[in-house]
Amino acid sequence: MGQALASTDSSAGTQVRIPSLIGGFPTQDDFAPSIVLIIFYFLSILPWIKRLYDPNTRTITLGSATTCFAIERCAVYAVRLAQSSRHRPGEDLGDGGLAYQQLSFGVGYIGLMVDAVSFGRAVLVNATLEDPGRGSKDRPELRCKLRKILGWMSFALWAVTQVGLVTFGLLPNVAQSQGKANLFRNLRYACDVIPLAVTLLYMGGLYRVRSKVEFLDKSALDAIIKLGATLCIIPIYRLSVLHFTSSTLSIIPTTYSSSTLSGHSDKAGFYLFHALPEILVVYYVHCTNIRARFNTTPHGDWQKNDLKDGIPRLRQEGVIVDGVGVPQEGPEKKRKKEWWLKLCMILSAPWRRTTKTRKLRRRVLVSSAPCEVNNKRRQFKLEQVAMSGKQGVVETFT
Repeated sequence: MGQALASTDSSAGTQVRIPSLIGGFPTQDDFAPSIVLIIFYFLSILPWIKRLYDPNTRTITLGSATTCFAIERCAVYAVRLAQSSRHRPGEDLGDGGLAYQQLSFGVGYIGLMVDAVSFGRAVLVNATLEDPGRGSKDRPELRCKLRKILGWMSFALWAVTQVGLVTFGLLPNVAQSQGKANLFRNLRYACDVIPLAVTLLYMGGLYRVRSKVEFLDKSALDAIIKLGATLCIIPIYRLSVLHFTSSTLSIIPTTYSSSTLSGHSDKAGFYLFHALPEILVVYYVHCTNIRARFNTTPHGDWQKNDLKDGIPRLRQEGVIVDGVGVPQEGPEKKRKKEWWLKLCMILSAPWRRTTKTRKLRRRVLVSSAPCEVNNKRRQFKLEQVAMSGKQGVVETFT
């Protein structure tokens, strides 16, 4: 902690300029936003739990990074909430909580990008499957090429996540020397430039193949492009503020200068361009039936190649949506009733029984009632026939 207090280079005797914290120091301005974000992230998990209950909408590894991200965001904003009190100048917030927040903000959104790549992989592989209903033929070479390209993109994003773990592990020691501070700054730039470049390349590739690949679900592809565009806002914002530096890491300064990113406008920019895009993507993934939207299995397209005889088993243990893709072998799974439908049936059971009893009573009363009305109608018809017969006799006699 003494190193953080001094923030001077022991070798040169000069003050160390430390890269500013993204989101600034936790202050009272973070109290209300932290509570709101914790509530919103917690509520976003409920649709995922509901979707997990239904075997036809259940996802296991598909979109799992988004679910882990939402749970982790509840924890990081809880830490930020605990530190967002009225601080005195010179108060030490400690390196652990701040380093954890910066690590979460720095590499957390990359998991959302990984899920976006997995969605696109499922949609693109669907277009290469044989389906007599739509007239498409099996194209294993194109499928293999698409899997390799998107596999390398996912690997690059996961590799940046590991680099970010090492980078933000250096944060507590950046105040020791200017060399360590510069190394941390350069690595932090790389952790944002590479995901942005990969996502832009990915979006450009999807837009290019949109009109060239036959039998492609263009609406699903457009949804993935919109997800990527939303996620690109985060690294663009981060790159616009990474050049700011301050003279302290965990010690509250006397006044918050603009370079500390702790002012009111700086806080508003952080929550608008960093926190808002994240929560929008989380709600889209959790509130949408991504199994049906991207027409895939609970695991997505996870194979490196086809399992047997060149026939893709993309829908192994899955369901068919709109008859696209390889037909599923064996009997189809019966769709279970929704939990809310079961609850409605239980609650309405007494009313349905009463209504059924009333109908039965009406039928019994109608069947057992005397046929006076029917008898009168028969007598009236007989009288009409008799009268018409008499008139005919009189006419013939005359």
